[in-house]
Amino acid sequence: MIKWYLEVNRLFREIRKKSLDAASALQNGDEGAAKVVNGYLKTDYASLRRVWEEHFDSKELGYLGRHIGFGEAHDYNDILNHDLPTAEAKAEQHLLENQHQHNEIGFEELLHPVVFEHAYHQYRSGHLRDAVLNAFVSVFDFIRERTGLDLDGAKLAGQVFSVQDPKLILSELDSDSGRNDQAGFLQIFQGAYIGIRNPKAHSLRHDLTDEKAAQYLIFASLLARRVEEANEP
Repeated sequence: MIKWYLEVNRLFREIRKKSLDAASALQNGDEGAAKVVNGYLKTDYASLRRVWEEHFDSKELGYLGRHIGFGEAHDYNDILNHDLPTAEAKAEQHLLENQHQHNEIGFEELLHPVVFEHAYHQYRSGHLRDAVLNAFVSVFDFIRERTGLDLDGAKLAGQVFSVQDPKLILSELDSDSGRNDQAGFLQIFQGAYIGIRNPKAHSLRHDLTDEKAAQYLIFASLLARRVEEANEP
């Protein structure tokens, strides 16, 4: 179900972006450019119908296809202000109902509140790089909030989760398994900063898909949960 929902949302975003582009072209008097964009819109709509019909009749998309077909300025206005919001709300409601019926844990329920607050909106709006970056920035902000330390990155994680002199204790440190948990997650926090946070902060280029970005947000939520549940020495 979540894969269906993510793919539907991806197509909604493509249709919204292209509708904005076509409307802008018409406003600037460039009917040729608008026609080219509309051709791509029809392809996106055909893809959306195929995915949509896995769970709904295509009639549930309302006049979206008709408005794309006509491609006038007022049609794009209807697409952006009525057709897409209505379909998006229906898809989201279907996801939530399906999760409750099958007692599934949904993507949103897996997100820690600090990650949800700082990254979920960007994820939903298609800004995947910003969503992943914000998710891990929020985790390290949360660490600073809990410890009061004015450090960042690997150095912050090294001091906070030190086995010898920790600021936050993830497990009981009087056993080998507890010390291994502490030492292992110290490396995971440092690795997340070096391998995920830094690359996303230093370049606009990324290889993220909706599914991969969702997995990053869930991973960040696991780290945030460990910070929340950690004890002070």
